Amino acid sequence: MSHRRALHAAVVAALALAAACGRKAAPLPPILQVPETTTDLTAYQDGNEVVLNWSYPQLMRSGAPLTDLERVEVWRLEAPAGQEQVGAGPAGDELRRQLMLGRGKLVARLEGASLEAATHGSNLTYRETLPSYPAGSSPPSVWFAVRSRRKDGTPSALSNILVWQPRPIPPTPLGLTAKPEKDGIALAWEPVKGFTYVVERRPSQVAPWTVVSPIGIDAPSFLDATATQGQTWWYRVRSFLNLAASAPSTELEVPYPDVYPPAPVTSLLCLPEPGLVHLRWDASPKAGVRYKIFRRQGKGPWDHLEEAFTGTEYTDTHPPEGAIEYAVKAVDAAGNQSDAAYCTARTGP
Repeated sequence: MSHRRALHAAVVAALALAAACGRKAAPLPPILQVPETTTDLTAYQDGNEVVLNWSYPQLMRSGAPLTDLERVEVWRLEAPAGQEQVGAGPAGDELRRQLMLGRGKLVARLEGASLEAATHGSNLTYRETLPSYPAGSSPPSVWFAVRSRRKDGTPSALSNILVWQPRPIPPTPLGLTAKPEKDGIALAWEPVKGFTYVVERRPSQVAPWTVVSPIGIDAPSFLDATATQGQTWWYRVRSFLNLAASAPSTELEVPYPDVYPPAPVTSLLCLPEPGLVHLRWDASPKAGVRYKIFRRQGKGPWDHLEEAFTGTEYTDTHPPEGAIEYAVKAVDAAGNQSDAAYCTARTGP
C-alpha cells in the first residue's frame, strides 16, 4: 500500500512540474546599454590654455560597439586653493563625481561639427583658455571630467576627475635657426635656463602642427632626421616644464632640396662561378634607390652593365677571363649618386 502511495505522489509531482514549465515567466526588463566610462582623461598647458585629451568613446559597458553616440560633454569645477585633495584616493572617486555633478558646470557639448573638429585619430581634444590671475596669487585648481551620451539620452558615468593647477607660462624660446644637412634638418635656438623644449613641424602653412621631437628635450638643438628631402618644412619650438608649454616661437620656413647623395651600398660581394660572377650587396637605406653597375678588367676602362637596376643581386653572365673589378653606385630619384662600392673576382682557368 505504501508503494502505491509513493507512486501516486511521484506522478502528482511530475504533473505539477510539467504544468509549471508550460507557464510563461514574467518578462525581464530590457538591459540598459550604457556607454563605457572614460578613464584616461589627461591634460597639459599650452600657453594660457589647458588642453584635455582622452580616448574617443567606442564601446558600451557590455563590450558592444557604441554606434549611436550623440555627444560628448565636458564638465568643469573651480575649487579654491587648498582643496585639491578633496576626496583624494580611489575611495574618493565617487565623492569627486558627486561634487562635479552638484557644483560643476557643463562647459562644452561636443556634437556634430564640434565633435568632428575635436577628433584626432582615436583621441578627443578640448581646449579651454585659463583666466588671468594676479602675480603672486595662488590660482584655484580646476577640476575637469567628461562623459558620453547616446542618442536616446543615456549618459555614461563621469570620467576620472582631472585636477589641474594652472602653471606660470614658460618663456618663449628665441632665435630659432635651421640648417639642412645630409642626415636631416639641424635646428637650434637660444637656451632658456631651467626649461626643456619641444619641437613642432608641419609640411605646409595650412597643415596642423605635429610634435616631431621627444617632449622635454634638454639641449637647445634638435636634428629632424625624419624630414623628407625635396620639399619645404615649417618649424617652431616651445619651452616646456611640468606639463606646461610656452607660446610657440616664431615659425621658420625651411626648404630641404634633394641634393644629397644616398648612402653607398655595403657588404658588396663578388662570387665567381664557371662562366658567371654573382654580385650581392646590402641595399642603400634611402627609399626609391636604383643601382648602377660597372665592370673593368685590370686597369682598363669601365664597362657600364646596368643603369637603373632595382635589385640587390646581379649576375654577370659574360665576364671576361682573368682578374675583374666591379663597382656599384646607388642613385636616388633626384639623380644623386653615392660613392661606389668595389669588389674583385677572378674567372677562367
